[in-house]
Amino acid sequence: MKHTRSKYSVGDMVIVNLGMIDPDFGQEICGWVGTVENCRFIPDAGYIYTVRWSDETLEKNSVLKVSCNELGLDFETMQLLERDLSLYLSVRGKRFIRECLALPRRDRALSYAGFVFC
Repeated sequence: MKHTRSKYSVGDMVIVNLGMIDPDFGQEICGWVGTVENCRFIPDAGYIYTVRWSDETLEKNSVLKVSCNELGLDFETMQLLERDLSLYLSVRGKRFIRECLALPRRDRALSYAGFVFC
């Protein structure tokens, strides 16, 4: 069976969509931000992503850490379906930002994605 290409790539930063509830604790996790570590296709479910939460997300939700530790669950990562996520920052976007910041300030203001403005 042929399936479509995954929406997100390893290294992309994603954000959890509005209304998403943690299945283990029933807490809303919308707005949590993390980086895609792994992606795999599961028939009848679609793509599932392993997301490693950002340091900021982990700090804001430290109360859950205790509950996860008590149940032996990993607090720093979660498996989520593609429909539960939105792109926050792509690998390509991160590379572009790094390249722009490496330019001298004047050149940075005049270049965008390889285009130079006069």
